[in-house]
Amino acid sequence: MKVFSAPQKVTLNITNRCNLNCLYCAVSSTKNAPGDLTLAEWKAVVDELARIKVFHLLISGGEPLVRSDFGAILKHILQLPFRISINTNGTRIDNDYVLLLAETNRLDNIQISLDGPNAKIHDYIRGHGSFASMMQGIQLLQQYNIPFSFFVVVCRNNLKYLKQIVLFSKKVGATQIAFCNLLPQGSAIEHFKDLNLSFGEQKEAEAELRRLKKLYPDLVGGSLVQTIEWMNTISRAPASEHTPEIANKITSCGGSISECSIRPEGWVIPCDRLWDCKVGSVREDSFQSIWLHSEGFRNFRTRYSRRLDSFKECKNCIYTGVCKGGCPAIPYHLGKGIDGWDPLSCYKVFSGQKKLSLLEYQ
Repeated sequence: MKVFSAPQKVTLNITNRCNLNCLYCAVSSTKNAPGDLTLAEWKAVVDELARIKVFHLLISGGEPLVRSDFGAILKHILQLPFRISINTNGTRIDNDYVLLLAETNRLDNIQISLDGPNAKIHDYIRGHGSFASMMQGIQLLQQYNIPFSFFVVVCRNNLKYLKQIVLFSKKVGATQIAFCNLLPQGSAIEHFKDLNLSFGEQKEAEAELRRLKKLYPDLVGGSLVQTIEWMNTISRAPASEHTPEIANKITSCGGSISECSIRPEGWVIPCDRLWDCKVGSVREDSFQSIWLHSEGFRNFRTRYSRRLDSFKECKNCIYTGVCKGGCPAIPYHLGKGIDGWDPLSCYKVFSGQKKLSLLEYQ
């Protein structure tokens, strides 16, 4: 497999610290752990990424804005030719950061995590007062005409409020809402039985998102909506109709191919969903050396050379000609390794032909 000399996109998770306590925190295993790269170390990493011509940086965490030197990191990045995005819970946005962002034309997006259209629903997941603090941050972004979007994990807590979330997002001026499934990782595993949708509830969410997508096509999006649209495409086409160049191949994931992430303490990982899948440390080797030569990345990339029907769950499946293979993080967090089957991307599970509980799959 050909590997580019550098990824197109790198996520910089600049701190393990966070000021909230979300019920489904994906990085709870290292939350508030010490050892974040220093300002000087992050600057050196960013300089190398610029030298090898990485195009896009996504700044995340933890909550990136809790770092007292976040402004210094941001200023350094903005001196270099990157497109940038920021993931945040929105509660620590202040006037100084907004002024920095208002002066650049290379900001693609600020994505704010949203769990409900009001404090009652949102704060249930994130903690008391988080909705009010987020709204203060949004008002600053509005004041300076800085674009922002929302990231919404669809779960039992907000299932009945999807329409209200869309109307709220439209009202405050969000550019898009990225709806996502609840994933079995981090602290979500502890609360999975309470938050995860049943099959019937999943169908209810799909129907509502399908309807909202028709009403607000430019606003409603995200991986869950994309999955629904792809599954609908499969349902309308005979299973025998497929694209030969992708048939029976894994093509759904860009981790280790076009993108990767760096954890706060310097560990390089294929993506944020694979938080514990460490392939090398920028404290020990150059980023480019890790990207091109690390054994961890080489092993991870072998997934893309596998045939879909080599997974026991996919053997003799009539949909391998149209399936993309799903996300390796799902089987990884369910103890099946990166080469496992992803039930969240399986058309048979989506359509009810195969019954499955994720917790039973572990």
